Amino acid sequence: MNTLRHLAIGFGLVTIVVGIALIQGGIMQDGYLGAYAQEIGNMISGFNPDFAAFFRAPVIIQVHAGAALAALLLGAVQLLAPKGTIPHRTLGYTWAVLMLVTAITAIFIREINQGSFSFIHIFVPLTLMGLYGMITHARAMRTDKHRNAVLGLFLGALVVPGLFTFMPGRLLWQMFFGG
Repeated sequence: MNTLRHLAIGFGLVTIVVGIALIQGGIMQDGYLGAYAQEIGNMISGFNPDFAAFFRAPVIIQVHAGAALAALLLGAVQLLAPKGTIPHRTLGYTWAVLMLVTAITAIFIREINQGSFSFIHIFVPLTLMGLYGMITHARAMRTDKHRNAVLGLFLGALVVPGLFTFMPGRLLWQMFFGG
């Protein structure tokens, strides 16, 4: 039990540090980290990623991407870890907050569609409704419905929209395919 608690606390601290680093990312825009990431990309033959594009992106996109990535990683841990424990509950609330941050920041990201919402914004209300259902079912001890809501959110609000971020012109496309 102590090991799980330590892992939960450690992951929470890492999430906070990553969040602060993402917010401060503009400082490292042309610094060592961007150059290092570019060098790693250049080492792979035929693969020309531009990881520094992340630090050139607006802060809202950096926060959104950081929260989404943290939610993806934490969600995978939660799906594999034992259920019904205090660390599961604590990490679950952390995951819900990360999902909320991801959804809210998405509202302000409108670069692709000349300042208007795009089709990918449909995931914002779906995420908010899913979070409400997930928490409601957990509190009412309806574990089957809670599990279904979590799986729906993980796949339908993280994985599927995450795949859309690899479309040409979007940040992850620029980072991994260099253009």
